[in-house]
Amino acid sequence: MASSSLKKEEVYGLWGTFVELLKVSLRAITASKMRSFLTVLGIIIGVLAVVTVLSIIQGIFSSFFAEFETMGSDTMFIRPNYEMFKSHSEGIRRLKMTYEDALSVEQNVSDVKEVAPFLMSSDQISYRGKKDSTQIIGTTEKYLSINNLGLDNGRFLSPVDVLTRRKVCVIGRDIIDKLALPEQCLGEEIQIGRGTYIIIGIQEKRGGSFGQSQDDIIYIPLTAGIQQYGIAVSNQVFMVVKVKDVKKMDDSVDRISSQLRKQHGLKFGQEDDFKIFTMEQLRTMIKQFTSISTMVITAIVSITLIVGGIGIMNIMLVSVTERTREIGIRMAVGAKSKHILYQFLLESVTLSTLGGIIGVICGWGLSHLIVFILRKSVSETFPGAYIPFWIVLLSLAFAALTGAVFGVYPAYKASKLDPIEALRYE
Repeated sequence: MASSSLKKEEVYGLWGTFVELLKVSLRAITASKMRSFLTVLGIIIGVLAVVTVLSIIQGIFSSFFAEFETMGSDTMFIRPNYEMFKSHSEGIRRLKMTYEDALSVEQNVSDVKEVAPFLMSSDQISYRGKKDSTQIIGTTEKYLSINNLGLDNGRFLSPVDVLTRRKVCVIGRDIIDKLALPEQCLGEEIQIGRGTYIIIGIQEKRGGSFGQSQDDIIYIPLTAGIQQYGIAVSNQVFMVVKVKDVKKMDDSVDRISSQLRKQHGLKFGQEDDFKIFTMEQLRTMIKQFTSISTMVITAIVSITLIVGGIGIMNIMLVSVTERTREIGIRMAVGAKSKHILYQFLLESVTLSTLGGIIGVICGWGLSHLIVFILRKSVSETFPGAYIPFWIVLLSLAFAALTGAVFGVYPAYKASKLDPIEALRYE
């Protein structure tokens, strides 16, 4: 019992000492507010930079993950293997992936549930003299279900539309504003490039993704797109594939790969001229890229914290000199060297942590200001800033650690002062 009581007294004693030292540190800091602020300015700028950059990056990648969540783990994406060539443009010129490839996968691979081939282009659009441009997606009826699209009005593309190359289209909500279309615009004719298309559906509002509006888009039958845009586009047909059993995803990838190799006439040992990405692979790639980006940016910006740390060490050394007599008095009334060490070390950590808190708050504000400016000047759908709690903790930990590291020497110097000499100091 006595031992337990002693331990409690020791704990309470240590806590009381800590609180007292903290009060002394705060008094010393607030005694010269401007000097304290200028001392931690480097810390503030460093933490502000870390929080601002990382929160914007996290916001962008969060929008990536939110977009992928709309597509299940049973989905994969297939495109030409542009990496086979020195340049992307050379790959586009020499590689082919066609509508027939998508049909062969759908018809010959039993693991496949649905295939949505699609081509992408951008083109001029017009309606009664009003002109603009937008993204054109040429696809089939399967694109609706695989990508979990919804409609506000009308219908999506049908197999008959694709088979007969009908000049019909489904538009995003932004197209209504761009072309000043009537709200009830089903049946209206719009010009897409050189073709005239009838509006048969309106996509429900989806917002932004990857900094680009998903409502500034028009869907047309894949075959009509191939007819309108020619060989250059028709040889660059991508695929979104949904499999029947997600547990057999690896086997499905192998079977689809074998079918495409056969379709393309590739011999044993030849490199695949296509790339297959499962949703899990894409998520993993983005997570890895996010982690690497975070580490690199943190390392670069942390240099500012080192500069801030040097400023803290410099001012703490000045503070030790200015408060030499105070240190002597504290030692004369019973303060031990370790108490002096703790006092100045805690003062340094407190100073840098306060700078870190100010930096986090300013970084939060600056990141949202930058996003606001980008939305006004670049794209209204630019992802919002996202500040995970770990970024706040990381920033404050860096700030506190900087104060601890650069405050050790001044604190050690203060603790080693001779009490008699310190009392005589003027």
